Amino acid sequence: MRPIVLSLFLSIAVLVPRLGNAQMYYRPTPSPEVTAANASWQINGEPVFYQGDFYYPSTPTVYFDGNVMRRTGVYQGVPLYVDATLEPGSMVYVPIGGNVMRPYERKRYGDLAGTVGSRTGWYPIQRDVELSASSGAIGLQTPALASPEQPVMPEAIRVQTAAATMSGTFNATGTFTTGGAAQQPALMPGTPEQPTPARRIESVPPPQSNAGIWIEFNGARWYSAGPAVPHVDDRFVQIGDYHGFPVYRERNGPSNEIWVLSVNGGPLAPYRR
Repeated sequence: MRPIVLSLFLSIAVLVPRLGNAQMYYRPTPSPEVTAANASWQINGEPVFYQGDFYYPSTPTVYFDGNVMRRTGVYQGVPLYVDATLEPGSMVYVPIGGNVMRPYERKRYGDLAGTVGSRTGWYPIQRDVELSASSGAIGLQTPALASPEQPVMPEAIRVQTAAATMSGTFNATGTFTTGGAAQQPALMPGTPEQPTPARRIESVPPPQSNAGIWIEFNGARWYSAGPAVPHVDDRFVQIGDYHGFPVYRERNGPSNEIWVLSVNGGPLAPYRR
C-alpha cells in the first residue's frame, strides 16, 4: 500500500507543470534620431501647432531623459516629446541636435488664465482681449497699407520753378535788380519750354490684399464661408473644440466644411478648408 501512495505523489509532482513568476522590464524611450536643428521654423522661433493649439519656444534648453520623456506626435517631420512629470498639454519638447531638447510652452490664456502649471510659465498670462490684439496666427488678418510714392520732379523743372518766384533785370554793372511784382521769366532763345508736371492728390490707398477671416483647426486653415445658421441637433454633430467654442460638422456633409459656434446659445458660422 505504501509504495502505491508514494508512486501516486511522484506522478502528481511530475505531471503538474511549474508555474513561473512573470516579470516586467521597463525600457526607457530611445533618443530621437530626427531633429529640427536645420528646420527654418525652429531657427526663426516660430510656434509649433500641436493638439489644436500653438506652443511657443521658451528657455532654457534641457537634455533628453528617456526615463520621463515620451514621444507624443510629429510636427513637420520632427518628433515631439512630453515630460510625464509635468502637467499634460502644458509643454512639448523638440529635439534640436544630439540630446538637446528645446521646450515649447503653451501660453496660459482662456481657460488656463489665472492657473498655475507644474512650473512657473515663461510667458505672462494673457487675457482674451490681449490674445486677440497680439496674436498674429489666429483671427482677422489686416493687410499692411501700401505707402504712396511721391512724384519725382526733374531737376530742370525744380530750378525753373524756383526761379519763377523772382523776377528782375541785370544791369550793365552785373547787378540784379528785382521787380516789384513776380513775373514769368522769359525763355532763352532756343530753349524748349518744359511742360508743367500734373499735380496729383492721393488719399489713403485701399488694401492690396485681403486674406479674410480664418481660424486654425486640426492643423489646417479654415476660411469663413457664408452667413451663420441656427443650431439644429439633428443636422449637426460635434467633432471638436476651438478655444472653448464647439466645432460641428454637418451630418453627411462635406469633409472640408466645419461649423463653429459664434456665441453661447447662438448660431453656427460656416468655415471651409
